[in-house]
Amino acid sequence: MSNAINTVKAAVGILAKAAAAELVDNLQFAKSISKADETDYKGKNGYSAGDTIYISKPARFIPTTSFDITSSIQDFVEEKTPLALDIISSNAIALDSQELASTIDLSQVYNRAIKPAIHSIAQNVESVMLTRAVNATYNSVGTAGSTVFDTNTMMSATAQMSQFLAPMSQRYALLDPIASQSAVVARKGLFQSAAEVAKQYKEGAMGIADGFTYLSNNLLPVHTRGTQTGSFTVATTSVNGASTIALTGTSGGTLKQGDIFTIAGRYAVHPITKATQNFLQQFVVTADNTASGTAYTGVAISPTIYDAATGKSLQNISSLPTSGDVVTIVGNASTGYTQNLAFHTDAFRMVSVPLVMPTAVEFAEQATYKGFTVAIVRAFDVLKRRMITRIDFLGGIAATRPEWSCRITA
Repeated sequence: MSNAINTVKAAVGILAKAAAAELVDNLQFAKSISKADETDYKGKNGYSAGDTIYISKPARFIPTTSFDITSSIQDFVEEKTPLALDIISSNAIALDSQELASTIDLSQVYNRAIKPAIHSIAQNVESVMLTRAVNATYNSVGTAGSTVFDTNTMMSATAQMSQFLAPMSQRYALLDPIASQSAVVARKGLFQSAAEVAKQYKEGAMGIADGFTYLSNNLLPVHTRGTQTGSFTVATTSVNGASTIALTGTSGGTLKQGDIFTIAGRYAVHPITKATQNFLQQFVVTADNTASGTAYTGVAISPTIYDAATGKSLQNISSLPTSGDVVTIVGNASTGYTQNLAFHTDAFRMVSVPLVMPTAVEFAEQATYKGFTVAIVRAFDVLKRRMITRIDFLGGIAATRPEWSCRITA
């Protein structure tokens, strides 16, 4: 007679908890960013794909230099960011063995079926979240196509993030294996602590340097720039609060989601003092757009454009773009570049939510570990007369402070 704790049905709760822990162990970027507070999504008995929750972004205020606050009282504007629950990753496994359905050792079920299924889910979730984060990031440093990740290049990313007041702690640099190799080689002769030197020589890892905790990740996306070539310009003067822009272009040319561009003469401003910075504000295209005739109409961009006329708390550009301003895109047309990513943990926020669970099945259980939830359901497939075990993840990601991240294009 089998021991009750060794049967799959009796120990499904243990399997669910082990699966959630396995998922976290195999994530890198996703577990390095902020998690949505449970108050953002608690109070509902499970979620379905396509649902949206709303998370708060901290309000920003501009201090006054006078004790007389009569003319400097600011509205409390706490921005809300929608976070769509549209990152779905599932694995379905047909386990037909009568022994597996009843008495097989629990560790065998986990190692043979659950563990490899969770590994593939982790890679899928990580890849999707990385692509979303990269496409939301408008700061960019380095030379597109370069394979040099020396101290100067990486400190440029540090400086860019600092210009937008990203906290100095909890900064990460996520590099693909080729970039990681370049970073390690470039720093092998520099002073480091004994522990960090050991990591370089034993593991080929950077550890902590340049203000970042370095991580190597082979799931970083390759972004292929749109086909637009040559010089093009702003077509219509922008207005405050605009999240789209009109540009001239070449008929049939394309701008791709994730393309980064600057506008001549339109500089970034300090987030608090609103003083004009010495670098142009960068923008990212947030939806594909194709030129009709000689114009791109309604190009969706981030960040939303605000100048001083909106009130200083939201201002992010020295002056509004005007017709005729020259636009310059990062990289060469139709060329793919690996998008290495530097970020502060609060630049992005992810969520993993509990799912609606069925009752008329052999078993259904879900467990949460460090903010990540995994559901396991087992039921009979009447169409093909087999037992199906499915493992599911549902979550989402939002860019809450995209200015605290920076792409290092290679």
